[in-house]
Amino acid sequence: MKLMSYNILDGGKERLPLIIEVIKKEAPDYLTINEANTFAENDSAILKQIAEEIGFPYYDISLSGEYDYHVAVFSKYPFLSINKLQPLMRACIVALVETELGKISIASLHLTPYSENQRHPEINLILDFQKQYKNRVLMGDMNSLSKYDDYNHKIIEGFDEIQTKKFTTDGQLRFDAINKMMAVGYVDSALIMKRNKDATAPTSLNDYLSQTPMRLDYIFISPSLLSHHAHYSVIKNDLTHKASDHFPIIVELK
Repeated sequence: MKLMSYNILDGGKERLPLIIEVIKKEAPDYLTINEANTFAENDSAILKQIAEEIGFPYYDISLSGEYDYHVAVFSKYPFLSINKLQPLMRACIVALVETELGKISIASLHLTPYSENQRHPEINLILDFQKQYKNRVLMGDMNSLSKYDDYNHKIIEGFDEIQTKKFTTDGQLRFDAINKMMAVGYVDSALIMKRNKDATAPTSLNDYLSQTPMRLDYIFISPSLLSHHAHYSVIKNDLTHKASDHFPIIVELK
């Protein structure tokens, strides 16, 4: 079972053909798209286009609580149930799917970018909902840092005002959201493969902003799926450098 999480930046716009090419090359069984802006417009025309072009028979979208930063999901497995959690400033959609590994609850999320304090109630909402299931996945742009990625404290000196509010309090980096997921038992798929220092943003598309490389996109799995974890990677190539400001991430469960 191949999982893919991809923040495509403002709905992809003129980059949509590149994004579709990236997805086709990776051929995931389950895909989460963050910033699926405009996907719900015109009777979900773009949502349906991607599903048809790539060959996903099952798909859905959760609308953002603020602006148009929706979360879309595409699956080769039928949905047994769909829940769109609220309130979130961005969005979260939880799908229960029947797979060769059994039933898995997959929460596709995009946490608020504003501050760690504002992410607290969002992650609490998601974790509380997910705890009813044995096999669980959390995937998406979490706009949060992990303490295990060994960020040098000096990176704060390069932060602009938005990043300072987003990642720090009183001059200290914050790791609360990721800590909370791991405290309740979720396993960081990058960390266990020793790939946690592979940044997921920025790409060449926005390197003019001189942003510090960071890991903002994650796939967490429940302990029940740990024995099936076979692969983690950040997809970095010429195509993904052009397609979005985030690189897609992949996890394979076997």
